[in-house]
Amino acid sequence: MVDRLRYCYVSGLGLGIPALEELCAQGRPPALVVSYPAELAHRSGYVDYEAVTRRHDLEHLRAADLGSDEVRDAIAARDISLLVVAGWSSPVPERLLEALPRGGVGLHPAPLPVGRGRAPIPWTILRDMRSSAVTLFHLDGGGDTGDIIDQAWFDVEPDLTATGLYDRVARRQAEMLAARIDDLLAGTAPRRPQRGHVSVWPRRRPSDGRIDFTASGRDVDRLVRALADPYPGAFAMFGGSRITLCSGALDEGVQGGAPGGVVSAGPGRVWGVTCGDGTVFVPEVIRVDEGVRADPASLAMFREGAFFDEPSPHALSPARPAPVPGQAPDPETLLRTGG
Repeated sequence: MVDRLRYCYVSGLGLGIPALEELCAQGRPPALVVSYPAELAHRSGYVDYEAVTRRHDLEHLRAADLGSDEVRDAIAARDISLLVVAGWSSPVPERLLEALPRGGVGLHPAPLPVGRGRAPIPWTILRDMRSSAVTLFHLDGGGDTGDIIDQAWFDVEPDLTATGLYDRVARRQAEMLAARIDDLLAGTAPRRPQRGHVSVWPRRRPSDGRIDFTASGRDVDRLVRALADPYPGAFAMFGGSRITLCSGALDEGVQGGAPGGVVSAGPGRVWGVTCGDGTVFVPEVIRVDEGVRADPASLAMFREGAFFDEPSPHALSPARPAPVPGQAPDPETLLRTGG
């Protein structure tokens, strides 16, 4: 019976590529892949699925809205029983789930019910979590509220970047989905209600990544790591130019100055910027405005004694959603970096 059932794989992000590759390698390819169209390429982590679908001879549909008639008709025409969502930024319409004999399942890179909502990978680092999980759960039309099928836990090292966490999550998703796909198609996958502390993580915008160098060095370092590739990056203004700190690290052996000031941090033109507690953050790779990445030491504009522009209070105080009843204050609310 399982061999005759078909599923649709939905993802517009690089996060979903390893799982799709693994499913195909195990002889369980989807009957249809739905991914984002090119006009959504600005979304963090976007990947064009055309190459992988061609390589595995999979039918491929690009769509911005899973509730569209085009998606509904494509699913119906292929007699699909199950929807598998592995990286999609909007809720799956309930009417689409109701039309499928096996409904739908989703993969979420947080230990539900902790971490419902948006941007779970950056928030995991911003909240300084030391462990996290990938959750496979039944879609119920709500916001990551469906019954849990499985969870895979892993450690989060203190120096982990979003790039490393993204790759780790993608691997865990691939392992979990490959192990569960037959149960999902057979309708025998386990399910348990979400229990325990609930937290909902809000959406993050690129403007939330502005750095305030009066914050502690640990806070600056955490923001840079949380917004590393494939996210837009933490940034500060310098002489009217937008400087994105793509990577870097604190160097406690360097003598700091006033917050936001550029100081010498090594031979040649190696430099760092002083944070609010006197520690110095040394960039490894930066980007100026929309330019290509560069070695910070190659740019003479960052000379000792210069200062990054001081952000306005408005730039550091984006609107925040109302707190979830019963939810404890989040560590990043103490940051002045726009988290």
